[in-house]
Parts: sequence; C-alpha cells; structure tokens
Amino acid sequence: MKDRTFLPILGGTAAVFVGAVAISYLVNQRVDWLWAMALSAFFGLTFFFFSFMRLHKKRLQWRLTFSYTVVTVAALLMVELLLLVALLVFVRSNFLIHAMGNALHELYAVEVQQYLQTEPPDLEGLNNWVQRTFDGRAEDRTPETSAADTGFTIARNLGEQNSAGNWRFSFGGEQPVYVLDAAGYLLAQNRPPPDFIAGERPFAFDSWPRLMESFTAVQQGERDLDNLRYTLPGGQLVNLFPLVGDDGRLLGVLMITLPLPALNSETVGPLLTMLLYSLIPLALMAGFIGTVFGFLTARQLTRRIGTVAQAADQWSRGDFTAVAHDASQDELGQLSRRLNQMAEQLQNLLHTRQELAALEERNRLARDLHDAVKQQIFATAMQIGAARTVLAENPAAAADRLVEAEALARQAQQELTTLIQELRPAALDDQGLVAALRDYAATWSRQNNIPVEFNVQGQRPLPLPAEQALFRVGQEALANVARHSGASQVNIHLVWEVAGVTLTIADNGRGFDTQAVTGGLGIQGMGILGMRERLAGLGGRLQLTSQPGKGTTVRAEL
Repeated sequence: MKDRTFLPILGGTAAVFVGAVAISYLVNQRVDWLWAMALSAFFGLTFFFFSFMRLHKKRLQWRLTFSYTVVTVAALLMVELLLLVALLVFVRSNFLIHAMGNALHELYAVEVQQYLQTEPPDLEGLNNWVQRTFDGRAEDRTPETSAADTGFTIARNLGEQNSAGNWRFSFGGEQPVYVLDAAGYLLAQNRPPPDFIAGERPFAFDSWPRLMESFTAVQQGERDLDNLRYTLPGGQLVNLFPLVGDDGRLLGVLMITLPLPALNSETVGPLLTMLLYSLIPLALMAGFIGTVFGFLTARQLTRRIGTVAQAADQWSRGDFTAVAHDASQDELGQLSRRLNQMAEQLQNLLHTRQELAALEERNRLARDLHDAVKQQIFATAMQIGAARTVLAENPAAAADRLVEAEALARQAQQELTTLIQELRPAALDDQGLVAALRDYAATWSRQNNIPVEFNVQGQRPLPLPAEQALFRVGQEALANVARHSGASQVNIHLVWEVAGVTLTIADNGRGFDTQAVTGGLGIQGMGILGMRERLAGLGGRLQLTSQPGKGTTVRAEL
C-alpha cells in the first residue's frame, strides 16, 4: 500500500479521536480516554480495511469478502439500533406499566392486607412496615430495598422465580405511598409528619387529580388494576390496589406513586452510552467474523471459477481434453458439466471436420492427378506409340513424336512436383516461410499468367507448425483464385505484429457470396473450412471477405 494511502487513514483516525473525546465529554461530563482511543482505533482499522479492499477490488475474492464484511457489520448496527428503539418504546409502553402494576400488587398489597385483616387492624405494625419499605431514610432497610436518598429504581432479577415475576423495586422516599381504609381515612404513609395519627383524619383527595373518582370506583366494586391506574400530567403514575379480606370485604386501598421514565438526557444518555460502548467490540467481532467467513466462502467460490477458467484457457488453445472438475449440484457445478459437454461436442465436431477436410484433400489430389498428370501420361504414351509406328518409315516424324512425348513427361513431372510440395513443402525447411511463399507465388504466377505483388513487413522467425499452416493457407487461397476468381491481379501481404503474424491474400476477381459458399459442403467451402481448422488448431483464425463483383480477401491471423 502506497504512502499516500496512509495519510487519509491517519487524518481520519485523528478526527475520530477528537470527535470521540467531544462526545464523551458531552454525554458524561468527563473525558473517557479509553473509549475515545478504542473508537479511533476501530475507525482506523475500518479505514485501513476499506483502503485495502479498494486496492484489491478487481479480484472477485476480495470483493465478495468486502461485501460479506459490510453486510455483517451493517446487520449488527441495525440490530443494535432496533434494540435501542425497542427499549425506548418498551419504557414508554403500556406493557411495562401493566407489568409494574401487577408486580407491585403481588409484592406489597398482599403484605398490607395481613395488617388490616386482624381485629383490630395492626396500624402500628402497618406504619412501621410502610416506613421501612418505602422510606428512603429508614436505617433498617434491607440491601434489596435500599436505594439513594431520593428517587426510585426498578430491576428485574433473572434468577430465582417468585410470584411477582422477579421484579424488585427500591424506593428513595420521595415518591408518596399511602394506605387508606374503606372510608377514605389515612392509615399509613411513608415519611409521615410528626403529628400523624393513623385513621384520625380523611385523606386529602383534592390534592390529587382524578383520585376521588378512582377511589369511588373501588368502593363500588372495581377490581381491575388497569382501570385503577392513571398518569398525572407531570409523568407520575398513580396505582390504586384494593385490599380485600378473605370474606370479600373491602379493607382499604394501597396507593403507590411511581415516576415514569422520561425520554430525556438522564434516560437516553445512559442508553446511548451503553450502545456506543458495546458498539466497538461487537462491531470488531462481527467484522472479523464476517471477513473470515467471507474470505473462506469467496475463496472456495473463486477456486471453483478458476477451475473452469483454466479449462476454458486450454479449450481456447485447441486442447479439448481438459475437464472442469466440479461435482457439486449447484448452478456453478451444472455450468461446469455443461461446458465439459460443450468441449466434448466441439472436439467431436473438429474431428469430423478434420476427417472431411482430409477426405476433401484426397479427392482434390485424385482430381488433380486425373485432370493433369493422368492426361499428360496418357498423351505421352500416345506420342511414344505414334513414334514407334512411323519409326521405320519416317525417322524424322518419329523423332518429333518423341520430342512431344518428352515435353509431356516433363509437364507431368512438374505437376507431380507441385502436388508433392503441397503435401509437404520442403522449401520451408530450407528457405523459411517468406522465401518459400515468395517462390511458390512466383511459380503460381507464371503457371496461371496472373501478376502477384508480394510484400513482407517486420519479418521474424516462426515455429515450423505456424509456417506450415500459413503456407498451406497461401496455397489454398491461390488455388481458389486460379480456379474460381478470374482475377487479373493478386496482392499478398505478410506482416509481423506485436500480437502475432497476419497473412492477407487479396484478388480483384469476380467475388462470391460467402454465406452461400461456406454454409454448404462444396469444394470451395471445404477448402475454406480446411484453412480455418488448420489455423484454429494453432490458436489462430481465418477471416474471409468477399462480395460478388468486388474480389475476395483472405486474412489469416496467428
């Protein structure tokens, strides 16, 4: 990784560190240096990871690894965000209020009933219990009920089960708690005034909105706790719990007030702090797991794709014996098997075309021997026979016949030499491609009385199979010109380039429809097919361009 890549990483990490210090101070009114360093280290690693992935984004394995990591971390962040929102909604939901009310009833209402069921009611014990349980200043509170001097806390223990569903409440003494009798007289309260006497005076209902209405409903037989619970404008939750004796008689009412959690800095701040503190280790863990899982998964996938690519490279070079091995039943495995079938079919097709090309080559040789050499030998035999007939009577005429026979024999010899050179051009072994092709073009030009312009550019040595293939293409192209084109000029260009070598044979003949010729199995079509297969076996290609009346161009590339 280049040095200039580290500068943005260091700058971004420093900016995150400064921002973390500022956020820590704003949330907690103090600087948490450990959290700031952890957060900056996390984002520094994140910047480094993104930079590394950017440099390797061309590789499929790293791109898949990157996507796995991003999706994993993003999913974790979404889960944490949803948990935070769900927690905030739960705090303000009726479900929490309902659960708290039922827990308060199970924990405290039953206890108060025991003091009121005695005859007479144990008011002194009731007041002691209320102050001990709900007064934050009481010195004999148990550790389970102790809290700060003011305020109220709620906890839920996930350990031992109890009738209240593991809820535990701690009262700081500031939240009013009252016990009233069935007539509305005050029997007990937390933090009572010095002159308080149990049951002496009625409760001040006017100080509490809606309280008289709810208390009257209790007197009239209302026992549904949800109907006896309401919230004051200031956020105070008022709970009325009917105290009923064993005989069904109303003994009194327990009134407990609770502050509902408010969505302010005091409640949201700790939640955000908890979220931010848990974000770093969880994100690092999720990122590490996502990276490892993505790397291993992508590695397996890219290996399978690499197997197919290697087989395809060998197929492109004409080696159809290569097989892409993949026994899996997924889409990639099915693709590998279909490509193997395609390669096998192509190999069979090439073998068939090679057999057809060889058959066509034999037919062409037989035709050339029949049309040229056989006729010349037959004419030679006729001349020799005529010379033998007139030898005794006219020796001069016999000598003329023998001269004609000798000329015919030389022509037959020349035709046989041409055919032998077509089967294996020995000139390539002695002269190389350029000289052999130039000599062949010159001989062809003299025999067919068609001028040939031969140009060479950037000559370099070639392997013998490549020279033989190009020489055969030149022979076949010139043979087609002589047989079919009716051309008066042929241009041959042999050019070496960086990517390979190109042989171009162009004539000004009558031309033809390439689809009509190459689409069938005619003689000329088989010749073109033979040229293409010869080049394809060496990784080359043949391009044929022609139109009726505009000549023909054959371009061979290796």
